[in-house]
This record gives sequence, C-alpha cells and structure tokens, in this order.
Amino acid sequence: MPLRIVLTGPESTGKSRLAAHLAKRYGVPCAREYARIYLEAHGPEYDYDLLRQLAGDHLAHQARSVPPSAPLGILDTDLINYKIWCDVVFGRCHPEILAALARETNHVYLLCAPDIPWTPDPLRENPHDRPALFERHRREIERLGRPVGLVTGLGRARYRTAESAFENLVAASAGFGGSVRDGPPRT
Repeated sequence: MPLRIVLTGPESTGKSRLAAHLAKRYGVPCAREYARIYLEAHGPEYDYDLLRQLAGDHLAHQARSVPPSAPLGILDTDLINYKIWCDVVFGRCHPEILAALARETNHVYLLCAPDIPWTPDPLRENPHDRPALFERHRREIERLGRPVGLVTGLGRARYRTAESAFENLVAASAGFGGSVRDGPPRT
C-alpha cells in the first residue's frame, strides 16, 4: 500500500514549509493544503456545508497532486484537520468526513508542535488555542492508532527533526521498499 506522510497540527506550526522542504529533500510528490488554496482564491468566509465540500475537494486535490500509484507522498494536512476544524467551529463533524478519515489507513503523521512563534495570516483563526489544538491532533492520531513522529524546534533544528521523524516513519512502515535517507538521486 502506498505510504502518505501527513504534516498535521495547529495553525502556524510550519506544516506547509516543512511539507515542501521534505518533498524536495526526498524527491517525492506533495499535496499542498487544499483549504488554503480555496480560501485564498474565494475569501476567508466558510460555513459547515462548505467544510464538507472542501473536504471532498481536498481528497480530489490530494489524488491529483500525489498519484495513488506513487509509493510515497507527502500531504500538507489531511482529513484530521477537517474533523478538528468542524468540531472546534461547529461542535460537530460531517459523517462523510468521519467515514473518509477512517479510510485513510495509509497515513502516518508528522505532528508539528506549537513551539514556534505565531505568524499572523488572514486565514488563521486560533493564535491562543494552539496548545489545545495540538492535543486534539495528538489524541485523534492516537484514537486512529496511526504512527506519529513529533516535530519540534526552531529554524534549522525543526527541519532536522522533521527529516529524522520522516525517515523513521518510512523505515518503520511496511510496504515501502525504498530508502530515503540520502534524499533523491543526484544528477
């Protein structure tokens, strides 16, 4: 089964930068965060029904960006983020999102800690709730019984922590026969 390494965690923890860095470093396809792409194009307003639509569009975007046949891919968030987003903002989550989340059995996680400074952004909503949101993400990954590596540190140390956790997840995951330790082939 193809392996998907998911960058997850609260807002402003470096997920997008780390996803792009890891994709380049290891030469694997990467899916950007779809909700950000959509909201940047259409504005920051959303409701409960739009979140359901965004989750479905996220899955399609993910499949286009990281082909299902790719043995390894990186995802800048997955349906865990949509579940937590629905729960926090609306107090409930769409059954379709929950069902789709349960089917993402090839996802393993790099959980980004909120130990870096908050960076303001018009699409970010929770500058003071990052520790609680981090715990929600941790508990959800634990509930699903999925492998996880923790990403901490500032600057270059954060990249090194992410690289090490990435390599450990790949090495520990059955079904992936390649080695990523030395990065993509150099030409």
